[in-house]
Amino acid sequence: MGGMDIKRIMNRGLNSVEPYVGGTHKEEAQKKYKIAEPVKLSSNENPLGVSPRGVEHARNILKGANVYPEGSNRDLREKVARRYGVSSDSVIFGNGADEIIYYLAMSLINDDDEVIIPRLTFPIYEIACRIMRARVVYSDMDGLKIDTGDILRRITERTKFIALCNPNNPTGHAIQADEVYPLIDAVPREVLIIMDEAYAEFADPGSFPDSVSKFREGFNNLVIIKTLSKAYGLAGFRVGYAIGDEGVIELMNRIKLPFNISIVSQHAALGALDDESFIRETIENTRKGRDEIYSAMGRLGLSYVESSTNFVLVDTGRDADQVTEELMKRGVIVRSAKNYGTPTSIRVTVGTPDQNRCFINAMDEIFTELKPS
Repeated sequence: MGGMDIKRIMNRGLNSVEPYVGGTHKEEAQKKYKIAEPVKLSSNENPLGVSPRGVEHARNILKGANVYPEGSNRDLREKVARRYGVSSDSVIFGNGADEIIYYLAMSLINDDDEVIIPRLTFPIYEIACRIMRARVVYSDMDGLKIDTGDILRRITERTKFIALCNPNNPTGHAIQADEVYPLIDAVPREVLIIMDEAYAEFADPGSFPDSVSKFREGFNNLVIIKTLSKAYGLAGFRVGYAIGDEGVIELMNRIKLPFNISIVSQHAALGALDDESFIRETIENTRKGRDEIYSAMGRLGLSYVESSTNFVLVDTGRDADQVTEELMKRGVIVRSAKNYGTPTSIRVTVGTPDQNRCFINAMDEIFTELKPS
């Protein structure tokens, strides 16, 4: 009897999909280079830890974790709805923002629909859309910036949605309000704009767009994604959410996994969302750390993107994988951005002052030995 033909039974959308590869974990560096305690600056986690209020709320519910969570995440939806002045039926929570992206693709895309994705951005949009057999249309970059004009030029009658990561990952660059608002105004209402604002807390509030206000004004083709993984320190709890038209949210709820967020994660999020002092401390630590990294990279003669996030994209002038490996040998884990399409750049998370110094010292050592070519 012959073996099963996987190619015959597989979803053909997977033909063009490679698995997402996350940042290197500490265990890999520990095992490979016998490093006791590596500094992990590869996944844009909060170096200050978890929101203390989040921890407190999670701890208080642990004894009740034998019970299924409330399946619609009602308390969280109502809290977010009050914060942004929207209906709770316009809010959906996911097991991280990634799950929200998958729900959007699954509930909206038909075979050969077009989706517009900037050429240099977070890869999960493309993976989710290709699984659903969409035709991915890349918009060009203006250097390392998303070109909103090129996005508009690529819209056709087959365009289902535009995926816009703002601030963008892996560049850290933010499209400002004076460019985002005209884009929202110009996009046809039947084309959805997926506005992924995972890093919005780190951007300058004076110039960063208030996308939710545009949604409240009646631009119901906006879906705004946010997460508690970054500024709130809940990466391990996995909590993200989206605000959008009630009809779109209802479609997503048809496929949302029951009990998709654990009771512990729900309660951690309820506490973290009120932890304003922790958010202020996180943003201040990020601002100071970015400036320290800018100064050090400038001293080394390396270019970087001025970031509106908790990471910095640095052009090392050398093979990014090689530099990443050299840093790991020295106990510092960063992310090579080669797979993003920037072959000489690394993405480094802003850490604590001590972690930042470890990164800077390691870079000093490397570039004393290996001058950029």
